[in-house]
Amino acid sequence: MVDNNIYNTVDKRTALGIISIGFISFSGIISETSMNVAFPSLMKFFNVSLNTVQGLTSFYLLDVAIVMTLSAFLKQKFLERQLFFMALGSFLLGSIICIFSINFPMLLLGRLFQGISTGIGTPLLFNVILERIPHKVIGLWMGIGSLIISIAPSIGPSYGGLLVSTAGWRWIFIGLLTLPIIALFIGNRNLSNSIRIKNIVKLDLIAFILLSTTLTSFIIEINSIAKGNINIVLLIVFLLALGMYIWRSLTSSKTFLNIRVFSNSFFSFSLLFFGIYQFSNLAVNFIIPIFLENSKGIGSLLAGFSMLPGTLIGALFNPKVGKLYDAKGPKLGIIFGNVLLVISLSFLSINTDQLSFLTIMFLYIGFTVGRNFPMNTIITNTLDKISLSDKTNANAFFQTTNQFLGALGTSVASLVVSNSISLEKGTHNLFILLLCLALFNFIGVFKILNKKSLD
Repeated sequence: MVDNNIYNTVDKRTALGIISIGFISFSGIISETSMNVAFPSLMKFFNVSLNTVQGLTSFYLLDVAIVMTLSAFLKQKFLERQLFFMALGSFLLGSIICIFSINFPMLLLGRLFQGISTGIGTPLLFNVILERIPHKVIGLWMGIGSLIISIAPSIGPSYGGLLVSTAGWRWIFIGLLTLPIIALFIGNRNLSNSIRIKNIVKLDLIAFILLSTTLTSFIIEINSIAKGNINIVLLIVFLLALGMYIWRSLTSSKTFLNIRVFSNSFFSFSLLFFGIYQFSNLAVNFIIPIFLENSKGIGSLLAGFSMLPGTLIGALFNPKVGKLYDAKGPKLGIIFGNVLLVISLSFLSINTDQLSFLTIMFLYIGFTVGRNFPMNTIITNTLDKISLSDKTNANAFFQTTNQFLGALGTSVASLVVSNSISLEKGTHNLFILLLCLALFNFIGVFKILNKKSLD
């Protein structure tokens, strides 16, 4: 029934407007995932260490997460077309800076502008879907939005590897100029503003600085622990900034993220489960290529390819997940996905050192599909049922959590592996940890399955 009515309920301009925003997020994610294969070339070109060049990814992700915390304020302060052109302009500026970079700080600056673009564009994509798409097909369109940004990680490494090996690293950014230019033509013609009065709001700059300090100090502290050091000063800064941020959020009359939404246990548990899925995703993505290269002697190209089928299949399943939610509600997708996730992690945890390339590739397909079903269902289910006044804040928390827990998953995976007696043992320990988290989600997720609405 949904298929027969979708084009009667979602007009062409709305669909094209959503796709134009999706192109911006898609570009940002490809720029992120294509950089890893360029690290050796960048280290040689700029004469920097691996730890230094990794900042292009870690600071990018942190930049995206911090900008996403502003999305609720930006939604109230600016109209959709204004935000669209902000994101578009920031990405184009960042790309141009990267293309003409003559030193590493200049390249990092360009990456930070690209991060600002992704931090604005991704929440905008889902906010427009939540506002413009009718309730009966919201699941399908949330799935389409997820498809747009989920397929990018499967393309990024191959795209980056091809250009680095043939034309040079600058062509990664030159090639990406085409997508925002296409988005400009499509969005300018089809993206319209909501019929509303822009709110006269003042940003709570103090709360923003405190939350940014909290996120930054926490990630740096985790990375320090991974290197065998505990930075007491950073730990104190993290705890003080977090406490002051909570106090400020509860007492300030200015606009930032409204943490009072956490008083509803439905939202809090939904966000927790969602975050664990993303944490597990980035942790597995981090360890599999390393395990295959260093433990199994497989080349970097083939090691990266081991995740390509799973990423593509998982991304293509996103609209199916949304249609299942529209037709049957959240229960079936969440239960099916959790079962598949637990089974795949169980096999990855058993005799880890005996896993072959093909076994890992097929288990990764099960892992990715198993993760996508509950993860995408939970965000759709929560944002669909939350009150209209809290949707923007809730979406901001989901998008920020998505970025932050992804960065944390990579850091914790590195911590677990580096503190094990061998790579094989570390990989095994990591899979055991992720299996325990999957079992926790499997049991805990029943708290939200039968909830009809967010009161």
